[in-house]
Amino acid sequence: MQMRNEFWQGYFGYWQNRFIHHNILTIGYTAWNGYLNAGKGMVVCDVVDAIPTAIDWSVDTVSFNRAFIPQAQVTLYLQALELEKDAVTALHKAIATYDPTQEMVILLVGNGAVDINLLQNLAISPAECYKQVQQRWAEFYPDLTA
Repeated sequence: MQMRNEFWQGYFGYWQNRFIHHNILTIGYTAWNGYLNAGKGMVVCDVVDAIPTAIDWSVDTVSFNRAFIPQAQVTLYLQALELEKDAVTALHKAIATYDPTQEMVILLVGNGAVDINLLQNLAISPAECYKQVQQRWAEFYPDLTA
């Protein structure tokens, strides 16, 4: 699968930036929980439905599945996506060198595209995301608190 030129962020008309912003706490929770349990890796967000062009991010929700893929399992996971070799190499380098206390590597699958994001200079650390989700568990996982 061919990656778009802007796969490392920065294009503001792109839905992925809004998606990440809207879901940063659960993505950060997943990143930190994964790091605590398996070391470095990447968060995969697989968007369930197509995202409409006229989405209102303040009201609409986007269903997605997320998982943490440990560094040792990334190659196997990426084989199914058929990414270009350069993108795979860059992704492996990002995972090997990112600082999990301040950064996250995210792979988004949705709307027929795969986008890779190395999130740096975050306003909230992955550990703080983890802490906030735990403190507000019922808000994020109401089905599990009954």
